[in-house]
Amino acid sequence: MVEYILGNYLIQSGKLTDEYFNGIIEKLDKVHVRLGIIAVAEGMMSIEQADEINQLQSAVDKRFGDIAIEKGYLTEAQINNLLKAQGNTFMTFIQALVNEGFINLREIDNILEAFRIKNSFSKTDMEILKRNDTDVVIPLFLTNETLQYQDIISIAIRTIIRCIDRHVYIGKASLLNGITLHNASVQLVDGENGFVSAFAEKDGGLLELSSIFGQEQFSYINDDSLDAAGEFLNCINGLHASALSQKGDILELMPPQLVSGSAKITGQVCSIPIFIKNKQFDFIVKNLR
Repeated sequence: MVEYILGNYLIQSGKLTDEYFNGIIEKLDKVHVRLGIIAVAEGMMSIEQADEINQLQSAVDKRFGDIAIEKGYLTEAQINNLLKAQGNTFMTFIQALVNEGFINLREIDNILEAFRIKNSFSKTDMEILKRNDTDVVIPLFLTNETLQYQDIISIAIRTIIRCIDRHVYIGKASLLNGITLHNASVQLVDGENGFVSAFAEKDGGLLELSSIFGQEQFSYINDDSLDAAGEFLNCINGLHASALSQKGDILELMPPQLVSGSAKITGQVCSIPIFIKNKQFDFIVKNLR
């Protein structure tokens, strides 16, 4: 996530072009190694154990390392060593920029300070961002008013990272007094603590999500692409509903509704921009209680 957040800033400030940025990302992808592969290569886990955890991740909202510890396959100390071996994405990205000659060592501090000021981040926030840990980065993009939606937003982003694109990144969330959706997939989750959520097209991002999840290249928004987005939304809402059920909430997922024209959601609504390959769509959430 951090490589796209910082990379997009560098593009906007004219220090990097889309073409050069995509080239750097391709190089990062070639060196990124999943924890399971490292664990197997180091003899810490069997291939069968790694495959089992990968399968479980498609059904439960947990990280590879957390599941491995629960299963007794790895210890917390081993997970920490694996994460160090995997490398820090922020440092790898900065090193790649330096290696390619886009920035030099003397510029790094000034660039990061300008980025910090523009985004109203504290120095502590910047240290959190550098860790590139989804669960601690997401709150940086939430306001006090939208923190109540942190759980479902975190589930959405983690699921997109696992199933769609690990380079997904987000913008600042906002609390709106109602919203009109155009070209969206909307789902009601009914119950005492029910909610409504939606994926809404903005700038090609929903097409990217639908194409990857639906395993079909959609060229424009239609019922098929919205249906694919709705199926993925159902997965996210199902994970969130399962987490709430552990607290005693009984929730029922209604079939996703496809909005090819326009539809309005009234009342207070949280909207957060999500970017896949620098193309935006919005994740909309409204609590019903």
